[in-house]
Amino acid sequence: MIINKIQNTHFSESEEVILRYILSQSEAIEPMTIQDIANATYTSAPLLVRISKKLGYKGWSDFKKAFLEELHYMFQSQDIDATIPFVEEDDAVTIANNILTLHSETAEDTRKLLKHDELNKAINLLSEADVIDVYAKACYEYTGRLFQNKMQTINKNVLMMSDPILQAAMSTSKHAAIVVSYSGETTRMVKVAHMLKERQTPIVAITSISQSELSHLADAILHISSREMLNTKIADFASTESINCLFDILYAGIFAKDYNKNLDYKLTIAENIDDSFSEYAFIDEDNSKL
Repeated sequence: MIINKIQNTHFSESEEVILRYILSQSEAIEPMTIQDIANATYTSAPLLVRISKKLGYKGWSDFKKAFLEELHYMFQSQDIDATIPFVEEDDAVTIANNILTLHSETAEDTRKLLKHDELNKAINLLSEADVIDVYAKACYEYTGRLFQNKMQTINKNVLMMSDPILQAAMSTSKHAAIVVSYSGETTRMVKVAHMLKERQTPIVAITSISQSELSHLADAILHISSREMLNTKIADFASTESINCLFDILYAGIFAKDYNKNLDYKLTIAENIDDSFSEYAFIDEDNSKL
């Protein structure tokens, strides 16, 4: 997120004056020119350009566009705060309702952030790869493992090693990588992405809406619902749900590329290994036939 990037970047005193003005005015800067803001802060237009470049943008126009888009996104109404979805006074039922509502809102938010061309590009890159490598921080590793298990049931080779640096060092152009980072600036994940670029491995980034270093390195970008604060959240409720949604969408998209073959393979494997049984006839195929 741009605000988080601002907080983690060093600026001169004059630059900080400009940034305080921009943050305080928020959407009110939309009709303002670069010279308007320079005049309002008693600074100069080149300083605004320098700030934009420090934050990873080509210039003021690119920064302003991204900043306003992020504000518009963050100001969209949501019933539940993704960072603090419940408070001390809430009882168990209220907490349950809030968490379930958050999951529903997060899934809808993830849907709205999907872009047709980026999604198709990601599915094609992963479908064509001999091996799919998944890279994620420990807090998101479980979601990657679920994706790996699903993909193995349609005979797709997905790797997720405990050492992402070693995994990246072993990658080739015949691999495709999914790199998961909420901020897009996680030191280890950015290093992995640079290593993958050197090895000509296509990268699908699962990350927030910010113009991060990971986003700039990726070949396709899928955006996570980006309403969770990095450091003040109770837990990764929203980001984990969003990442799960995206992994499921990727699995379904790859499955659909060769639907009948994948369905036949999956059912054949299930017949040979699945000895599950349920007294609930509706979900038990054997009982439901009685």
